[in-house]
Amino acid sequence: MTILRVRSFIPASPEDLFRFHADVRNLGRISPPFPPFRLLSEPAPAREGDLQIFRLGWGRLGVTWVARITRVVEGRLIEDVQERGPFRRWRHQHRFLPAPGGAWLEDAVAFRLLPTPAGEFLEWLLVRPALLPMFWWRHRRTRNLLETRPES
Repeated sequence: MTILRVRSFIPASPEDLFRFHADVRNLGRISPPFPPFRLLSEPAPAREGDLQIFRLGWGRLGVTWVARITRVVEGRLIEDVQERGPFRRWRHQHRFLPAPGGAWLEDAVAFRLLPTPAGEFLEWLLVRPALLPMFWWRHRRTRNLLETRPES
């Protein structure tokens, strides 16, 4: 499996980052504008066993993605596994790690597109470089949204 890790410092507590990511409605707020993102499942806080269903792309060119929440560690981790979508295998961990003055937000993804050496080569050549900017975008949007929210 190809592994991708993106890590950013966010000036928020790990618990705030966890709550933000546990609210699936925020996925649409942090996703890049292209391809378009649309949540199809009922928005609910992430709990182990829950399904999250969303649509990426336009019309027939789009894909419906079904992800199951497989692990939740309060304040520290949310893990989802693709049950249906564009990848043969996909495991995504959202990690929230304490740091002085805030937290590290880390996305760790293990994925397989095609189960062949050529598929692995294509993952490194095409898929990984396409995913990196998406996660950088998400991290920047997360930081911006958490910095600008009113204090409660």
